[in-house]
Amino acid sequence: MARKLAFCIYFSIMLFSSDVMAEGIAIGTQAESSYLTMTGLWDFHTSDYTVTGTCPAGNPASGTLSIFSDTNATKTAVLQFLNGITCNPSESCMYRGTSQDPISIVVSNSIIDQNGGYATNTLAITWSSNSTAYGTGASVYNFSNGVSCTWNYKISLTRRRGSAKNGWWYDSKAIGTGLSIEIQNDKLFLAWYSYDEKGNPVWLTSYGNLTDTGDFNGTLYEWKGWNLLGQYFAPTASEAGTILLDFTSDNTTTMSWSYKGIDGNCSLVKFMDTLSPGVRDPRNLNGWWFDPDYDGMGLYMESEGEKMFMAWYNYDPFGKPRWWTASETFRTTDDSFYSKLTEWRDGQCFGCSYKLPVAVEVGDLLVQFTSDTTATMFWNGKIFHIRRFIF
Repeated sequence: MARKLAFCIYFSIMLFSSDVMAEGIAIGTQAESSYLTMTGLWDFHTSDYTVTGTCPAGNPASGTLSIFSDTNATKTAVLQFLNGITCNPSESCMYRGTSQDPISIVVSNSIIDQNGGYATNTLAITWSSNSTAYGTGASVYNFSNGVSCTWNYKISLTRRRGSAKNGWWYDSKAIGTGLSIEIQNDKLFLAWYSYDEKGNPVWLTSYGNLTDTGDFNGTLYEWKGWNLLGQYFAPTASEAGTILLDFTSDNTTTMSWSYKGIDGNCSLVKFMDTLSPGVRDPRNLNGWWFDPDYDGMGLYMESEGEKMFMAWYNYDPFGKPRWWTASETFRTTDDSFYSKLTEWRDGQCFGCSYKLPVAVEVGDLLVQFTSDTTATMFWNGKIFHIRRFIF
């Protein structure tokens, strides 16, 4: 039983399965390898396990991992499994190593458990294109009594596709409301931030597949949740209407909507191109973030032109949704973001004539990024452990 327990702690990588898709630039020469970007989000799948020693058999696992560069260590690559496996302790999901050449990396970790057992995990991965990779993995566990087990397996990676349409969208003739949109693998998740008939800030969400033409047609949901300063409980959602996004380009779209019997439409453009035009932060920071311990609230971040703009979607003392924004200088070399938080009130309600909203400061916010996909957020004496939202 002790041997089985140790195996479950360190090698639960063998539990899940998913489909894999591939596309990208083939790398056939050294010159073509200059197009390669290893960093980012990847879907993974393991297969073909072989076992040496008295060990449970390995089963295929699938999920999502992140690859990023450690800014505190020269030429150090970090690979972190985000889901699809269970890691206990959590550090066993983090692999560190170096790039062997322009198209391959070797990463590993070594961990001692509470029973005196010792685990060593290694991955060697080679990229066949800018969106596909393959490799091998080896996991060795040495029990405290000297008995050891080894698992060898194959691993394949497929880049999790984002979209040039991701980002903040707004009606340039009606500032103070807008959409935060992220597309992953042809699925779209958005929040629409606006105001109710009394001018209170509200937000609605929608999620689903893109159409064959690349547009989106979904159901709008409104939420009720817990007071951010109070005890957490799972929020509830109810249908509130529909939304249609007709993308005419990566930077323009027409939004048609119905909300509680009120219909409307407007033209939207990218907000950051107006607020802070320039180079988009190449790190995997842009998009949706959440804290798994506070499921039902989230943040949307976008960094461009050395400025970060973000919104925090949470709930007021009466359980109604509200949203706060933060905007400040944020360079591609920065690993922390500090800003004043602003709540927007008394703005244009759904279907109403335009009204310029009022800004009210509600405190300070500090986000310290520990990787491209994980961060610690500090607000009002509370600490949130946020991570990129994979959907």
